[in-house]
Amino acid sequence: MKIILKEYLASLRERGDLDKSVLPNLLSEIGLRVLNTPMIGTRQNGVDIAAVGKIKGEDKQRYLYLFCIKAGNISRSDWSTGIQAVRPELDEIRDVYLRSNIAREYADLPIKICLCCGGELEETALMNWAGYTDRYTTEKVSYEEWNGDRLADLMMRSFLARELLDEDPRRNFQKAVAMVNEPNACYEYARAFLGNLLSEEHCTDKDQLLRLRQSFICLHAVIAWAIEAENLESTYKVSELGMLFCWNTIRKRKQKKRPTKHDESLMFVLDQFLKLYLTASEMYFQKTAYTHGRTPHALSVAVRSREPVDVNLAMFELLGRLAMRGIWTDLFSRGLPEADPHFSKSLAESTKHTLDTMVSVINSNPTLSSPIRDDHMIEIALVMYLAQLTQSVSRFLPWLKSISYRTTFALITNSQYPTCMRDYADLLAHPENSGQSYLDEACVGSILYPYVYFWMQYMANEKETTEFTERLKKKIPNCTHQAWFPDEDSDDLIWCGETYHGICVTDVSPHDGHEALVDTLNKAIETCRAISEISAIKAGLVPMFLTACRHYRLPIPPSFWFLER
Repeated sequence: MKIILKEYLASLRERGDLDKSVLPNLLSEIGLRVLNTPMIGTRQNGVDIAAVGKIKGEDKQRYLYLFCIKAGNISRSDWSTGIQAVRPELDEIRDVYLRSNIAREYADLPIKICLCCGGELEETALMNWAGYTDRYTTEKVSYEEWNGDRLADLMMRSFLARELLDEDPRRNFQKAVAMVNEPNACYEYARAFLGNLLSEEHCTDKDQLLRLRQSFICLHAVIAWAIEAENLESTYKVSELGMLFCWNTIRKRKQKKRPTKHDESLMFVLDQFLKLYLTASEMYFQKTAYTHGRTPHALSVAVRSREPVDVNLAMFELLGRLAMRGIWTDLFSRGLPEADPHFSKSLAESTKHTLDTMVSVINSNPTLSSPIRDDHMIEIALVMYLAQLTQSVSRFLPWLKSISYRTTFALITNSQYPTCMRDYADLLAHPENSGQSYLDEACVGSILYPYVYFWMQYMANEKETTEFTERLKKKIPNCTHQAWFPDEDSDDLIWCGETYHGICVTDVSPHDGHEALVDTLNKAIETCRAISEISAIKAGLVPMFLTACRHYRLPIPPSFWFLER
């Protein structure tokens, strides 16, 4: 385990990984109170993190800890040359930070200046470090080296010790790390150790916070190894999973006017899970959609399969992930204008970039107009939800109109029309024949057709609408057209992947006309009120609920089909 941790720490970047993800959690767990973490664009005066307190089992008195953080190993060439050189930053701590940045309440405390790196202080730099620390050590100011070995020891002692991290999560974590080149296996092992660590039997505040931090460190380690293995599929899937498991752990906390210290710590950990997901998704899209979305068929060809089914499944998966990222960045850009206007602006630009990319991906990959699985309604609904949030519906109506035509035309021609079957072997063989009995089995129920029909009043004329309904009536007259709503049990079950819950509304057939459909949906929305009690929706985190729906393949409820302005 220690070897795994040392390799993981050595691979971390200084910015965003070691200084914001790992070290603040570690310092909090070993007994220190973190005073500040680095911010982009502000002067640090040599100090990346400041903390105060006593390290459990080591310090007999309180110290003010000042950390100068570097990524990887530190060699002689890193000591005094370059913008991020070590000595100039140590000089800045001594000449600037100690003179003007220490609050009065900590002015009398002894100070430890710690040179922290994920790797090692190489032998070529040891003489420089020894000479520097010998020269500037005083009764009040001392120096310490925190290398990867010390960080790994502290993590083993406080986060991942055998008495804290049980054998099952430890074993599953190690397997997840070993299988980062196999996204499905890595995902299953990550899901296993998250389930082990975040089971609801651990109910005390202290234990809850420890296990959330353990989960984050373990998940971050898996993602760091997956990045090193250049497998961004694994990074995306496990980061999204971690975010959902984290929310499930903290969702029952009560909203308070004055949050306690524990509440603030929980929100800090949730913030880290969210940032990890956004970072992983950004890396994933930079390699895929953002780079190749405009090139015709480039992403479809990149699937590297002769089977149209593989291309179709992969492209809808990509489209759904793009839509979810846009929904998240839109939420944060609207919520942070006063707190951080520059960050809010960058998030708004990211949302716009995601929208432009989605349009390009749809136009460049025609398979996205011919969904082969009925539950691709989820991806289509997420795209249209984001389009409504950003007043961009007109950009996607032609695509939705194309879907309405191609899906019903495929029924007429018996050529890979949408089916409710999900088994991969069944999809490869679909359609097996043109008999009515097979049609009834392949389209026994549908969430796609009611959704598409709902939008036809905004994108199609009367002739096109009639043609759509007539084709459905002719080819799949026995299909049960339906919509889904969460019920009272959904909030306890949805976050960890349970799918047997919710309310199915079946009287939404396009055959009855648009007015009847809308009337049925409105009555269902008024009746099925459990959706307003979903914890994420109550907390203003609608994207968290939509992420769970996409991740676990649950239909998007009609409450999100159309947003009134």
